[in-house]
Amino acid sequence: MSDIILTVITVLGAVLTLGGLAYGARKLAREYKELGEKLEAVAAIGADPSLDEDERKARRNAVLPPTSSWGDVLYFREWVRYFILQQAVSGLGWPAALTASGVLLSTVASAWSVWA
Repeated sequence: MSDIILTVITVLGAVLTLGGLAYGARKLAREYKELGEKLEAVAAIGADPSLDEDERKARRNAVLPPTSSWGDVLYFREWVRYFILQQAVSGLGWPAALTASGVLLSTVASAWSVWA
């Protein structure tokens, strides 16, 4: 009976770890995509010559309120976050694959050692 319990706990640990890895990767990619779309919309609003400055500011704030307090450098923090997310998303593939492989192999080895 204890062998079954240990095997279930081992497999459950792997499932939770892999689930957390997949959830984190999806969340990171989704945030990167959404922030990129919002920044593109803000840039398009800023380049629209038919809008006066007040209308431009109102529309930009409706799409993405700036969090920067750097004076005339609007969306500084948002652009920095976007570039950080870009690097994280582009470099996520192999580390995530190696982590998933390591979890799977260690789970198989742990479960096998219980029954061997």
